[in-house]
Amino acid sequence: MCWSAGALSSSANWMLSLSVPVLIYDITGSVALIGTAAAAANIPSLFGSPLGGVWADRYSKRMVLILALALQAGLTGVLYGFAKNEALSVPVLLGLATAIGFASSVNLSAYQALVAQIVPERQIRPAYRLNAIGFNLSRAVGPAVAGFILAGWGPATAFLINTIAHLPLAVVLIFIRPRPLPRSTATNVLSEIIAGAKVAWQQASLRVALITVIMSATFGMSIQQLAAGLSEEVFHVDPSGLGLLVSAIGVAAVITAILTVWLGDRFKGSVLVRVGLVVYGLGLFIVAATGVFAWGLVGFAITGFAHVLVNVTVTTAVQMYVPEAFRGRVTSLQLMGIILSMALGAQIGGLLGEIYGLPTVVALYGSALILYGAWGHWRMDGFRALD
Repeated sequence: MCWSAGALSSSANWMLSLSVPVLIYDITGSVALIGTAAAAANIPSLFGSPLGGVWADRYSKRMVLILALALQAGLTGVLYGFAKNEALSVPVLLGLATAIGFASSVNLSAYQALVAQIVPERQIRPAYRLNAIGFNLSRAVGPAVAGFILAGWGPATAFLINTIAHLPLAVVLIFIRPRPLPRSTATNVLSEIIAGAKVAWQQASLRVALITVIMSATFGMSIQQLAAGLSEEVFHVDPSGLGLLVSAIGVAAVITAILTVWLGDRFKGSVLVRVGLVVYGLGLFIVAATGVFAWGLVGFAITGFAHVLVNVTVTTAVQMYVPEAFRGRVTSLQLMGIILSMALGAQIGGLLGEIYGLPTVVALYGSALILYGAWGHWRMDGFRALD
C-alpha cells in the first residue's frame, strides 16, 4: 500500500513538473523562462531538503512526511483555484511552484529516509530497488497524464488531480508503524546539516555517489525540464506529444528498474554507472540529431534506461553505506543535489538554447556525461567505491 500510494504521489510531482513549464511557455513563448520555472520549483530544495533531512533524523519521519504532504496538497489546491478562475499568470505560477517545491523537497527527504524504517534491515537493498521502480513508474505515468489532461481538459483539471493524488499516501502513513530507530540529538539545524555533510564527504562511497548524482542531474535529468521547448521548436507536437516524450523516459526506466531487481547483484555498481553514463550521452545525441518525433522518443527512452543504471546504483549505495543516525541528512543531500543540479542545468540550458538552439545544448550535455564517465574511470578508480 505504501509503495503504490508513494508512486501515485510521485506521479503528481511529475505532473506538476510538466504542467507548469508548458503553461509558462504557452503564456510567454520563452525557452529561457522554462528554465526559470524549473529553477523556481527546484531551488527551494536548497532549504527544504536539508531541513527535511534534519527533521527526519530528529523526529518521526512519518509525521514529517504527513505534514509535508498536507502542505503540498493545500498549495496545489490553491493553484487549482487560480486555474479554475482563469487567473493564472507567470508570477502566480512561479510563486506557487516555489512554495510547492519547498514542500516537495521536505516530502522527498522524509520519504526516502522512511523506506529503510518500514522494511527489515536485510531487505533494505531490494526495498530501494523496488522504490526505484515506483519512482520511475511515476515518471512514465505523471507526464503522460499531465499532457493528456492539459490537451483535453485544461490546467484546472490537471491541478485538481494533482491535489487529490497526494492524499492516499497521507492516509496510508496514518496507519503504518515504522521500526523504532535512534534519533539524533537536537542541537541547531546548521550544525546538524554540517555534520551530515562531513559524513558524506569523508566516506568515499557516499562522496562518489553524491558527485555522480550532481553530474547526472545537471546534464541528464535537466533535459526533461527543457522538453516543453523541444516539443514545440524541434518536434512540433502538442502537450499530449510532450507527455509521450517525457513518458518514454519513464517507461524505459521502469523496465530497466525491474531488470535491475531481477538481476540483483550480478553486475557491480561501478560497471552499471560507467555504462549508464556513456549510454546517457548517446541517448542525448540522438535527441539532438533529429527533428523526427519517433526518433525523439527513442532518444528519450535510451536516457531513461541509462538514468536507472546510474541513479538506482547511486541511491542503493547511499542507503547501504550511510550511518543510521545520519540517514535523513545524507539522503537530503542526495536529493538536494538532484533537484538543484537539475534546476541549474535547465536554467543554463534554457539560456544557451535561446542563443544556440536547444539541439546544440542537448548535444553538449550528452558530451559532458560521457566525459565525466571517462574521468571517473581514470581518476576515481572506475567508481569502485560504489560496489
